[in-house]
Amino acid sequence: MVLAASTAHAQPTPNWEVKVPDKVAALQGATVQVPITIAVDRGFSISKDGPILIDLAPAPGITIKKRRLGRAEAVDPEADVPRFVVPVRADATGDHAVRLRIRLWLCGGRSCRPLDVKRQTMVTVTPADPPTP
Repeated sequence: MVLAASTAHAQPTPNWEVKVPDKVAALQGATVQVPITIAVDRGFSISKDGPILIDLAPAPGITIKKRRLGRAEAVDPEADVPRFVVPVRADATGDHAVRLRIRLWLCGGRSCRPLDVKRQTMVTVTPADPPTP
């Protein structure tokens, strides 16, 4: 009886994962790439009919030209599980957060459900070496 009660409260294992690096290093004035990967378990997929929206909110000190990405901006828009690469320009030294909100439809079997995922990555900007005379 105790075993049945403890398994009833166990959380199911998610069938998906959004991978974003915890930290990305950059030299001041340079542009770095921040990868965003969506992984799903076998038997699941990302809906090609539903939208994929990635909203990016950079802190002051870094610049992201396009703050909303969709499937069309993926490295391979036709891929079953899209992957994104976001160019980030490092304007000021220090640690700068980039907040991400990712919305998509996860499908398994004959049904789909919406996912709304929030992640964050830090861009650590160090001073560029001064030019030598």
